[in-house]
Amino acid sequence: MKLYNHTTSSMKDRKLNISRRHFVSAAGLSPLAFATSSLFAAKSARADVMAIREDDNVLGDRNAPIAIIEYASLTCPHCANFHNEVMPQLQENYIDTGKAYLVYRDFPWDQNAYHAAVLAHTAGEKRFFPTLKILYSRLNQWASAPDVIAALKDIAKLVGVPAAKFEAALQDEKLGERILMDRMVAANEYDVTATPTIFINGERFDGDSASYEAFDEYLKGLM
Repeated sequence: MKLYNHTTSSMKDRKLNISRRHFVSAAGLSPLAFATSSLFAAKSARADVMAIREDDNVLGDRNAPIAIIEYASLTCPHCANFHNEVMPQLQENYIDTGKAYLVYRDFPWDQNAYHAAVLAHTAGEKRFFPTLKILYSRLNQWASAPDVIAALKDIAKLVGVPAAKFEAALQDEKLGERILMDRMVAANEYDVTATPTIFINGERFDGDSASYEAFDEYLKGLM
């Protein structure tokens, strides 16, 4: 059962054993199950959530003193609000000035979020965040379209991803593994049950994710 409050989308599933059939069965892909705790040793979220992984998408200078780790779903309206209303100011005042960097990780709630995440990753490292910006700013349009894949293909054209490349990416089990593994690790190792969930320098941010002022006050306290 999904639970909502004014800033997050959440679900009480403390331990996840994710299968691709949860998200991609409509695309005709064969199910690929993932193990849970057997794949990961129990480690401190404070230590591990900060480690930048090879396939992480990072906005800003990785040597900046403040690290912002975001777990988000591309169909989450609260994540969209964060990216549409809060991120522009965070980027202008903290990321572009070298005070902070942001790492975006996937926590797809549903099949549409998974498909949108595939598109963002397919756009490539340099176009990843611009693609997120379009997806979040147009969430109400593409996510409610009668044919979501067709709507995503329209966005793919805007970011230079040919339809054939996007279709192939939807069939790419390795890419799907990366996306769903982000969610499983977040839920099982870092106790992420809502989106957006944000860690700042390893500590979970419990302030209002819809308020730039809340972030600004918190970040100023770290400087």
